[in-house]
Amino acid sequence: MKPSRPRPDLLLVLARAEEHGIAELAGQVCYRYDPKNAGGTGYASPGDVLSPMFERPDGVYDRYADLDVRASIDTGGITGDGRCWGWRYGYRPRTVELPRAQSMTAFLRGLGRQLEALDTQLGQPASFADYVARFATALGISRYAVYSPQLRPDGTHWIWLDTDGMRDWVRHHEPPEPTPWP
Repeated sequence: MKPSRPRPDLLLVLARAEEHGIAELAGQVCYRYDPKNAGGTGYASPGDVLSPMFERPDGVYDRYADLDVRASIDTGGITGDGRCWGWRYGYRPRTVELPRAQSMTAFLRGLGRQLEALDTQLGQPASFADYVARFATALGISRYAVYSPQLRPDGTHWIWLDTDGMRDWVRHHEPPEPTPWP
């Protein structure tokens, strides 16, 4: 299968969340706004990190709207080793109408083929960090970000990570009770 072309405008925004008594690690597909790629908006500046919105099936970022990768965290001794379980990727939209459902289905099938090809080439992923790295590779993503409440030296609230940094972030947040992260 042909590899995905690199997409330097795409990134995965990483977060740990507690919802309904379950901890999860998630990576949401987002993009760095560039008016040349996405058209002009009245609310974004070049370089802003935005979540894609679905407006039409053939839009530049529409296929990535609400797309994420996630895993549950073993806070209750389910796995016995404190690691993530239930690795999955998919869409988490609020509403879906037929044009979007068709677009989502086609995109997920293609993404599944890309991930199967990576599994054939590399074997099954050994950890959630490996799974996230393959998900990103299948989409052409090589950058990750974590939101920081403090303003960073680059003038943003984002900690920028490469694949090794993402792996460190996942390992740090995988235990049931993570310690503060830089």
